[in-house]
Amino acid sequence: GLDLPSFVKLFRQFRKTKPDIIFLHGAGFGIISAFLYKATKFFRTKILVRDTQAHHLKAKIEWVWMFFCLFFSNKLIVLTDASGSGIKSRFRWLVSKKKIIVIPNGIDIKKYQPVSKLTSGKHFVIGMQSRLLLIKDHPTLIRAFDIVKKRFPDYSLSLSIAGDGETMESLKKLIDELHLNDRVKLYGMLDEKSLLQFMQSLDIYVQATFGETMSNSIIQALASGLPVIASDVWGVNNMIEDGKNGLLYQSANQQMLADKISCLIENPDKRYQLGSAGRVFAELNYSNKVMFKAYKSLYES
Repeated sequence: GLDLPSFVKLFRQFRKTKPDIIFLHGAGFGIISAFLYKATKFFRTKILVRDTQAHHLKAKIEWVWMFFCLFFSNKLIVLTDASGSGIKSRFRWLVSKKKIIVIPNGIDIKKYQPVSKLTSGKHFVIGMQSRLLLIKDHPTLIRAFDIVKKRFPDYSLSLSIAGDGETMESLKKLIDELHLNDRVKLYGMLDEKSLLQFMQSLDIYVQATFGETMSNSIIQALASGLPVIASDVWGVNNMIEDGKNGLLYQSANQQMLADKISCLIENPDKRYQLGSAGRVFAELNYSNKVMFKAYKSLYES
């Protein structure tokens, strides 16, 4: 929003700290404070803006701020090529080829290591971790799990969901309606150590969503060597190549998701192949070292 007191505070903070580079996380009215400060420094200060919001989820006001960011900033950092292309197509008259820089998210690959687990062959833990928001499609995952559970009555199957947010109560109600209280566990928000343990407890990872910019959850799952199933939507299908480093399903299609989960339950070789390919993909593309080198190079330039 247009918070004028914060606008003034931000400008004063710039005057006090005298930054050489101002890095804005997200397109917002902070660009005005930053540009006014830049003007007082005879335009020697550089402004970098990092955009992480999925385009199809942006409100109109966010596109307005994006216009100002493109006009006033030195560089716009996006997470994917698709995101950059989307901005270029909307503001092609304003954006030069050198204006937009692609730097993907990165995580500590060493922390998210694949683990070898002994299994009876009939025990599977399926899981997802994210904020519990309407843009995440947990209901489809829960309904798909109910279908899979009925297909494999002799199997010990469970669904683990980590995260907290506005849809928590509605998910609890759905779980109760489907009589899945003994099979589905909601962990709430986890700290880093607990999240690592959570990921290592899973056999199959699912990212049910209506859209992402770049999913850290998927990156963590890939790095953990988990076979990943994810919605075939913008911001996901640029990370997951169907059949290569994961499986994609039509968003909100619970039957198709159930079929993908069933496929992995029945095919241990497929689980291993996808998990191994995912780990290699994460090492090459989503390491925090790769991300750090990209930012270091940008700052030094």
